[in-house]
Amino acid sequence: MERPSSFFRGSELPRLLILAAVMIGGWVLAWNYLQKRPEPAEPPLTVAGKPEPVVPDRSPEFESVTDRTPMSLRDNAAYSVLLARAHEKSANELAAASRRDIFLPHLWETPELYRGVPVHLLGAARQVLRYPSKLTPRGWLYEAWIFTPEATRVPYVCVFEDAPEGLPIGTNISERVVFNGYFLKVMKYQAGDVPRGAPVLIGRIGWAPHEASPAGGNNSTLLHWSLAVIAALFLISLSRWIYQLRGLFSRPSQGSLLLSKSTQEEIEPSKLDAWVQSLADDDDRSRAPEHESDDLDIDDRQRFG
Repeated sequence: MERPSSFFRGSELPRLLILAAVMIGGWVLAWNYLQKRPEPAEPPLTVAGKPEPVVPDRSPEFESVTDRTPMSLRDNAAYSVLLARAHEKSANELAAASRRDIFLPHLWETPELYRGVPVHLLGAARQVLRYPSKLTPRGWLYEAWIFTPEATRVPYVCVFEDAPEGLPIGTNISERVVFNGYFLKVMKYQAGDVPRGAPVLIGRIGWAPHEASPAGGNNSTLLHWSLAVIAALFLISLSRWIYQLRGLFSRPSQGSLLLSKSTQEEIEPSKLDAWVQSLADDDDRSRAPEHESDDLDIDDRQRFG
């Protein structure tokens, strides 16, 4: 009997490796999923009566503002006015006054009709920067580049003075935020070698640390149960492999099998007698020529002798 060349038989090893890879990958995805910030709930916008007219700010400070140009000294007067307005209002007051029916197409196509109008945004901040500034009492200004669901390729450049404690700062982040701010202009900026544009708003930002989302509880439970089933299949396959491995090492070798077989067998008496008799016959046949030669020598001596 030959010993198997491998501890695994059939598809046991591929199945074990596949289940292990799926289980490890699944738990990594589950960890990343649980670490992500759930999307804040936003009430749907519906038509209710006659909407209020949009009234842009016609103050002299806004006359020099020019769209689709970089930020310059021509924008400083309007910039300071909007910073002061945002500083005077609380976050709740500014949120109540912000329009939820103004989107990127409005600001992009006819920006002059929305100058100084407060706008509500809900999206993901992909970049948050901090700059020193003499226009605020704190001496700092923050700038968040926010992408919204209706504008996944065009960011909103949102300027604010007060940042929530714990808000991440960096050029490669992903934080769900709410922003309410006054629209200033469509700013031109350079993205690599391509000029692009982005609406500039000045106001207040809202952000909260990560908390579990009740809406995602069902998906999270389903994911956990699926990973539990995969882990159970992996453990079953692993236990089968260990069982086969133990059987392989505990199996006796070929020499021990032959030795135990030879010691346990018994020879029948009739076969033993036949074997002894065959040995005796062979001995008689081997001695017969010697006797004949001895008789011949005796006869010759008597005849000639």
